[in-house]
Parts: sequence; structure tokens; C-alpha cells
Amino acid sequence: MIKILIKDFTNSSLAVSANDGEKIFLEISKAFEKGEKVLLDFEDIDLTITAFLNPCIGKLYAKYPSEKIKELLDIINLSKEEVPLLKLVIESAKERFNKENSGDLDENDLVDGD
Repeated sequence: MIKILIKDFTNSSLAVSANDGEKIFLEISKAFEKGEKVLLDFEDIDLTITAFLNPCIGKLYAKYPSEKIKELLDIINLSKEEVPLLKLVIESAKERFNKENSGDLDENDLVDGD
């Protein structure tokens, strides 16, 4: 399993940059191509916005089926207040990339802990 610390890419407690999100997307994609699981860790991140989440996580739905993402990606230490934002990004990505019905999405599929 590969652990990706968001703060290593943002160099701050803010996950707000689309460029940082894109860098993490590329790291996740490399691991997925090898069939490796990814643990995405939001430790010490105080603010996360959709401009970061869309390229970081939402873009995965353009490249991979939902089942593969659920199988290979775990997210930890995302604050409970930001879980609905993540869910919105995922649902929007599923609709946009038309992979499958988003109605079965459960925030617990990806997010562990706070």
C-alpha cells in the first residue's frame, strides 16, 4: 500500500490548489496502474476545497470504474465537516463521467476516521 500525505504536496494545512490536486491524481494513477492500494491521508489539513478535490479525486472517475476506486483507494483523517464536500465531488464526477449510478455511494466507502 502506498501512503500519500496531502501535506507533503501542499506544504501547508490548506488543500486548495488544483495543481496540487493534479500532482496527487498522478501519484494515485501510477499506483492504480500497478494494482496497488492507496491510502490518502489528510492529516494536519485544516481546509479542503473542491478546486483541490476535483482533480485529486473526482478526475479518477474519468479514468477508472467506481469499483476499482473503491477497492484501491482509502481516505483517512478528512474532517467530518468536509466529508459531504468529498461526497459531492464524487457524485458530480460520476454524473459527469457517466460511469455508473451514483445513488449507491456511501461516504464510508472511502473515508475512514476524521
